Amino acid sequence: MENDTPIYVNNTQVENVESYIYLGQIYSTRDKNKDKEIQRRITAGWTAFAEHRDIFKGNIGTYLKRQVYNSCVLPAMTYGAETWALTTQAKKKLAAAQT
Repeated sequence: MENDTPIYVNNTQVENVESYIYLGQIYSTRDKNKDKEIQRRITAGWTAFAEHRDIFKGNIGTYLKRQVYNSCVLPAMTYGAETWALTTQAKKKLAAAQT
């Protein structure tokens, strides 16, 4: 890391890390464009999709499938997206994962 000055809280040194998860998002000292976080959110979306696999493969209507997707899969994939500074490549990656 660039700054190795130790930080102390209540006389205990705080561990110096490159990344950590806070409020469900990865914060990194190196990944300024949020690539790791975006990939993590895409994975979370696919995990949510897999959890509802029976609904998506079932014989229920498209309207209900879309409702499940919009209420379970999409939020898992886009959680925290308001804080991302998206590059064109990241936008394409997210769009591909959503289709």
